[in-house]
Amino acid sequence: MVPKKDLEMGDLVWAKMKSFPFWPAKIVNPPTLKKETATAYTTKGLQKKSSMNRKAQHYVFFFGSKNHAWILDENIVPHSDEMLNKATKKKSVSYLKAIEEIVEASSSIVPKPVEEASFEDDESFKELFKEIVEASSSIVPKPVEEASFEDDESFKESTADMNPEKATKTTSVKDEELLKKSPTACFVKRKPRQKIRGEKTKKSPTKRNSTEGDSDKDLSPVRKLSKMSDNYSALISNTPPNISYSRVAVIRPLDDRSMVTREYFELPPEPSLDFSRASTIMRAKNIEPTSKKIGFIGLGMMGQRIVKNLLDSGHDVSVWNRTPSKCYKFTEVGAHRCYTPYDIVLRCDIIFCCVSGPEASKSLVFENWGILQGLEKCEPGTKGYVEMTSIDPITSQEIAEAITYKGGKYLEAPISGSRSLAEEASLLILGAGDRELFNHCESCFFAISRNAYYLSCDVGSGSKMNLVRSMVTGATFATVAEAMALLERCNIPKHNFLELLDLDNMDCPLIAEKGQAIIASNYSTDTSLKYQQKDLALALALGDGYEHPMMLTSAANELYKHAKQLRYTDHDVAAVFFGAKY
Repeated sequence: MVPKKDLEMGDLVWAKMKSFPFWPAKIVNPPTLKKETATAYTTKGLQKKSSMNRKAQHYVFFFGSKNHAWILDENIVPHSDEMLNKATKKKSVSYLKAIEEIVEASSSIVPKPVEEASFEDDESFKELFKEIVEASSSIVPKPVEEASFEDDESFKESTADMNPEKATKTTSVKDEELLKKSPTACFVKRKPRQKIRGEKTKKSPTKRNSTEGDSDKDLSPVRKLSKMSDNYSALISNTPPNISYSRVAVIRPLDDRSMVTREYFELPPEPSLDFSRASTIMRAKNIEPTSKKIGFIGLGMMGQRIVKNLLDSGHDVSVWNRTPSKCYKFTEVGAHRCYTPYDIVLRCDIIFCCVSGPEASKSLVFENWGILQGLEKCEPGTKGYVEMTSIDPITSQEIAEAITYKGGKYLEAPISGSRSLAEEASLLILGAGDRELFNHCESCFFAISRNAYYLSCDVGSGSKMNLVRSMVTGATFATVAEAMALLERCNIPKHNFLELLDLDNMDCPLIAEKGQAIIASNYSTDTSLKYQQKDLALALALGDGYEHPMMLTSAANELYKHAKQLRYTDHDVAAVFFGAKY
């Protein structure tokens, strides 16, 4: 295979493989084969291929990917600024890397000296040179006034000549034949004609780029050719503004000072409950416990404090939790431990459920050894199920339908409040569902809450009201956090803001509590940030069901989600301050 005259070893090219764009590459020597392999290839493979009309090809090295391949010459294009301009449309990282490498390689190549004798012996070059000289001598400068640019036909013609698309269309057939004959002709085709077009536009006194003006000096074409090199990086940086192209984008890390100085507060350990003595609040309430046996499922942050108050008020309580170790300390103070929700149903009359969310609630009811299987073993009408988890109304209705179908009574009673309110037995309970079951739970509600509000017998209304209330508090916390972040950015003391709220009619214990937590950088969990964000998401889903716009809630929800991304998932809701700050 005889290589083409215009492609030599070390030439920078753009090669195309199947399913890939033209890729920056370099002509290299093919790998040498071992003796045995080469002999076998010569005796068999070459004899077979010699009978076929093989197309010319070259062995190339691909920049960026560091791969090698044999590429047909028809799929190889010499490296040029035109190929660089087209390449910027690609977004691949390896593609951009390959472009950078070929630009760097082209800048390091020393241009080959051009002997004038070679041009003198080339008849085709002489003919082209003669045409260039005749064309340049026939141009007569014509003075043009500045005010007549828009109406001057010669100005329109000169600007039209600067259009690269038009220039490529008017290329003569003679020039194309010349390109095929000599590899040096590719330089003659572009540069001398481009200089002459620049001289044509020089007649109009329009302002040009300094690089274009410098190129309009009276230099002979041969002299221009001798100064050309393969350093295309200089050509790219000096491109006139009237030629549109996009440079290769260089992605650099953002200089974000807030990212460098970002602080993080570790979550302090949760304070343990004191089971050694009964709560003074329970003694002050003087509660007469119900004779019914109480079962409680879920010993999280809120569930532990609710169960403690039930035990301190004298109720007979049985507990179950997915983590058995949490049950041990309650069994030491009088609680009974059950091993499955199924056992809770068999032993107790009223079962309370306080878990993390809708998924956990449904799994307790519908899974094996769950609530429904326990109800199947009991007499209809003797068991009551109270859902205290903050869930969506649809999930609550599904659970209610399953419970009542198995002969049980259902009451949704989502709790509203914080850890400190649970310890003080000051939670808010919003009940909806079976009214008789609500009355049977009166002593239990009195032991864990300050107010128990029965809404209606319609299951779902309690969940909706709870989500709306949580939506208001969540948006309020987000507003306070955003205000505190703005005050910090303005270098204004945040405690002055809280003092002004005390003097205004906006005085609110809840706002003051979270504001003080932000000032003191105390983010120990009182109201969990992740559960507050969960309620906001459920409230947004509720609004979507009614096609109701909720722009403020949606914006607040994004702050909470951002705070969770900053690793404040298990912190207090006051940590939403970092979602607004960063």
